[in-house]
Amino acid sequence: MSVPPNDSLMISGIFLAGFAQSCVNLNIVAGQRATRLLANYEFGAWYPYGQFRELQVNFFEAYSNGAPILERVGIEMMRAWYHFGPGKDIVKTGVDFLHFQTGSQGYASVVKGPVHEVGSFVLEDVNSERGYARILSTTPFDRDMERGVLIGGMSAPGDLDFVDVVYDPTTHRYLVEYH
Repeated sequence: MSVPPNDSLMISGIFLAGFAQSCVNLNIVAGQRATRLLANYEFGAWYPYGQFRELQVNFFEAYSNGAPILERVGIEMMRAWYHFGPGKDIVKTGVDFLHFQTGSQGYASVVKGPVHEVGSFVLEDVNSERGYARILSTTPFDRDMERGVLIGGMSAPGDLDFVDVVYDPTTHRYLVEYH
């Protein structure tokens, strides 16, 4: 995971609001701080990546081992995307969510900017009979949160009984198993 050098990388307001709302739902932030956090983002607007980094910095200041919590944030973001956002219109099954990642289609719906900063999130292989998929990620985002995004996006439609996602940092790939 690399950090873009400037603010030419833009993040969708729905992505930032989803992250913020997930932090509130999971009681990571509460009270007036939560109210201020949620008031900052409009769904249809685009924001510099730096604003997302600020959210993450605040998060990591509060938690020394944030990996499991960031995974839950990713899951919550995708549940909200599916149940309260456009998700139900885009994907009908967990495997549909995988296919939505083809050519970074899903990723490109919430991130824009120069290719060298945006990176990619690409479905490289899927075998529905074996319940296996492989995804390449060169994004600047936290891998634990991305793992949660995959688990949450595949689980949200409710048709799968099992989703497991493992990240291999040497190949920058997620290995997904599902049934």
